[in-house]
Amino acid sequence: MREKGSSPIGVGVLTVLTVLLVLILAVFSALTYTSARADLALSRTNADTVSAYYAADSEAAGLLDAFRRDTDPELEATLPMTQSQSLYIHLLREEDGAVSILAWEVVPAREEGEDLEGEHLPVFNGALPGA
Repeated sequence: MREKGSSPIGVGVLTVLTVLLVLILAVFSALTYTSARADLALSRTNADTVSAYYAADSEAAGLLDAFRRDTDPELEATLPMTQSQSLYIHLLREEDGAVSILAWEVVPAREEGEDLEGEHLPVFNGALPGA
C-alpha cells in the first residue's frame, strides 16, 4: 500500500526534467541573442557599403555630365567607396560626339602603383601535374 505523503512520480525526476528544460531554454536564448547581434552587424556593414556606393555613383554621374559638356576624348577615374572597394569608370567620346560608357563597375581598392597581377588563385588549367 502507498504511503500518504508520496507522489506517484518521484519528485527527483520532475526536478531533473525542470532543470534540463531551463538549461535548454537558456542555451536557445543565448544562441538567438548571438545570431541577432551578428545579423545587426551585417546589416550595418551592408548599409554603410550601399551608402558609400551611391555616394560614389552620384559623384561619377557628375563626372559623366561634365565629360559630356567638355571636349576631352577620354575619361578614366577611380572613386573610392570603402577601404576595400572603389568605383571605376571609363568614358570614351565617339567621333560623332556621343559618349560611350566602357566601364562603370565596383573594383577592389588598391594603392597607387600596386600591382595585383601577381596575386591569383591556383586554378586547374586542365593539364596533369608533372606532365
